[in-house]
Amino acid sequence: MRILTGALLAAGLAAPMAAQAKTEQFTTQGYSISQSYEIAADPQTVFDAATGDVSGWWDHSFSRGFGMDPDEFYLEPKAGGHFIERFGDGAEVLHATVIYVKPGEALRFDGPLGFNGNAMNFVVSYKLSPTEAGTQFDVLVNISGQINEQGAQAAAGVWDHFIGDRLKTYVEAGCHERPDEPCSAFEESGVEEGEDEGDAEQ
Repeated sequence: MRILTGALLAAGLAAPMAAQAKTEQFTTQGYSISQSYEIAADPQTVFDAATGDVSGWWDHSFSRGFGMDPDEFYLEPKAGGHFIERFGDGAEVLHATVIYVKPGEALRFDGPLGFNGNAMNFVVSYKLSPTEAGTQFDVLVNISGQINEQGAQAAAGVWDHFIGDRLKTYVEAGCHERPDEPCSAFEESGVEEGEDEGDAEQ
């Protein structure tokens, strides 16, 4: 009896606090983005450039808007691997988690990416196939959650920038062979860095 009375009293005390909470409904939707690119290098070379240390070509960051650059920017090509930024002060930002990998052929990861803090999730799949010219790089992005068609169109443009402008240029210019050096091909081709992901997070 005392336990029941105590539970009812606790519920009564909690009720006024809950009444002060503000709730607001938002619409959830889903979109798929599919893109395909031809890259003049073999699939394993492209896969290796697209994973591991991606700081040489992946130019969006949660942190650059705050005047910071990550010490590490990695997409770990293993099940459970992290797509992550790490900083010298111990801070970290997790973009996504790898859920499937077949080296040289396929990779899949899911997470909020640049929309950390929103009720959104991205499932991104890479498929690499050998061609006479090198590699066909297929990208499938499934988005669900707090997003509208305008946001999905913006996401499509961002992925086209990542793979079509940055990764393709990086590999075909041979910059993956000199990962510790800036890739001069980006300046020569006029490919500019994209909007910081920190802006999208807002």
